[in-house]
Amino acid sequence: MDFQLKGKLAYVNAGAWGIGEAVADLLTQEGASVIVGDKDEAVLQEKAPRWTGVVAADLASAAGVDHAVEYIRQTFGRAPDILVNNLGLGDSASFEDLSDERWARTFEINLMGCVRICRALIPEMASRGSASIVNTGSDLAKQPEPGLMDYGVCKAGLLYLTKALAKQYAPNVRVNAVLPGPVWTRMWTRPGGIVDQLVQSYGVADRDAAVKRFLEDRYLPLGIGEAADVANAIVFLASPLAKYITGSTLDIGGTLRGLI
Repeated sequence: MDFQLKGKLAYVNAGAWGIGEAVADLLTQEGASVIVGDKDEAVLQEKAPRWTGVVAADLASAAGVDHAVEYIRQTFGRAPDILVNNLGLGDSASFEDLSDERWARTFEINLMGCVRICRALIPEMASRGSASIVNTGSDLAKQPEPGLMDYGVCKAGLLYLTKALAKQYAPNVRVNAVLPGPVWTRMWTRPGGIVDQLVQSYGVADRDAAVKRFLEDRYLPLGIGEAADVANAIVFLASPLAKYITGSTLDIGGTLRGLI
């Protein structure tokens, strides 16, 4: 499919793995020039030949965002046409165990990383016109679960940010969000990730049993998604094919929801 992205400049925030990596690859396949930022420098350098450029930075910090923005401007000579905010991390914990430090760290990763990069780039993106931002949220923003409360609260805030920015910068910048459900990324599969947390929570013998129980509890007849499922939606929203869509939140959860 031609997403009409040839010649576009794109920056993917947190794109070394998972959804961000799939988005960067698809944007590149569609003819865009793509810079990928991430904290994992070793992986970025390994995958760098696939993209226009890579920048290693702690994107949950002000200094890291400043470094990434400087690299983008030096490489592209201007702000990008497309900004994909994919930074996010969640770990299961009970509400009583969420310290002030844990809340603050979650806030920096899951909300302020997006706030800072938008604040740095969106004014110039708006001045050029026909720009697009897509934020990666979470189904937990609409479907709260106590075990990931700090993560979900920040993702709910990201929805407000998305809609407020869409209203402020229309028609020059379209701002949308996708809300993935469970997707096979490192957030799930890494040692100590969500699958291992489910094993402990359910008290079952292995990962397969934990995932089976999770799918039954959440009623997920389509199973767990792949990064490409989300990337396809993000690239569509970022493209001119979605020129009449802004301020939207697209559920990609593999299940049915109530009327929210």
